Amino acid sequence: MMDKRVQYGLFFIISFLLIACAQVVAPTGGEKDILAPEVLKMQPENEQTNFTAKEIVIFFNEYVKLSRLKDELIISPPLKYDLGTKIKGRSLILNIKDTLKENTTYVLNFGNSIVDIRENNPIPDFKYVFSTGNEIDTFSITGRLIEAYSSKVEKGVFIMLYDSFEDSIPTKELPTYLARTDEDGAYRVGNIKKGTYKVFALKDANKNYLFDRPLSL
Repeated sequence: MMDKRVQYGLFFIISFLLIACAQVVAPTGGEKDILAPEVLKMQPENEQTNFTAKEIVIFFNEYVKLSRLKDELIISPPLKYDLGTKIKGRSLILNIKDTLKENTTYVLNFGNSIVDIRENNPIPDFKYVFSTGNEIDTFSITGRLIEAYSSKVEKGVFIMLYDSFEDSIPTKELPTYLARTDEDGAYRVGNIKKGTYKVFALKDANKNYLFDRPLSL
């Protein structure tokens, strides 16, 4: 008959091996995701003409979220009411509350605000364009904003275009079109009608697109 001490020793060794084998180890992951989300389809389609929809749905190949939307999103021409946004599954739903202008091309520039939920990879400079008329306007104005006294480039400044030439127009009305300067002070106001415009640059802290700073006495 096997000695009890030997039996206990075997039982201890076997128990130890079973416990060791049952340890939970975190699975190793694959390569880091560095790819931006891809747009699968849009309803209505991008660059839709004779646009009358109040809702836009954009479908992606993966789950997304919105990051710093208030800072990134620029709508030209600007809307009176905020654009409604909602994430549902792998889609982004946009609701337009404004009455849109006739025969006008609108640009919804999301910047880098649409990112995947795992690694925050953005879709760079994502735009949705539509026209309430029969065609998409294709003219643009480009330039670079430099501070006159210091000769330094000005980034994050709104460039506003007006089809009225009244001196006080930036204090009373929203711009006809707008864009924002990048890190190098460069800007491009795109998808505008052919014409002549008054150009105004504004550091707009409250982002209401009006020059409402109190005048010095």
